[in-house]
Amino acid sequence: MPNQLRLSGFVELKRELGTFAPDARDATRPILAARATDARDELVAAYPSITGALRAGVALIPRIGRGIAAVITLRSGSDHAHLYEFGTVHAGPHATFLPITERARRASTDDVVDYVEGQGIKVSRLHD
Repeated sequence: MPNQLRLSGFVELKRELGTFAPDARDATRPILAARATDARDELVAAYPSITGALRAGVALIPRIGRGIAAVITLRSGSDHAHLYEFGTVHAGPHATFLPITERARRASTDDVVDYVEGQGIKVSRLHD
């Protein structure tokens, strides 16, 4: 039997989101911005400062999401950020970016769920 992936509930989700305030993106953007700023600051503090390139490469990039989506990207854009993160044959890995951003992403999801529930929309499943 071939592998299958079935996704359901989109009609119900669309109906629920239709009841959501049109300015929801603007209301949730500060929630995401605060968590993204905290993650940026934590990442900058966690990176070593030898040449300063790792720290200087960390940036927040606001994006325009579709519909009610608010999106902010945290980027580590130094030329050698991936070498620091994943290691080389001469230096071991330093898991920094991924753990910090994953914690911030989960925390921002929890904050947005709290906001959504405060608007009267029930969030009944585990969220990730």
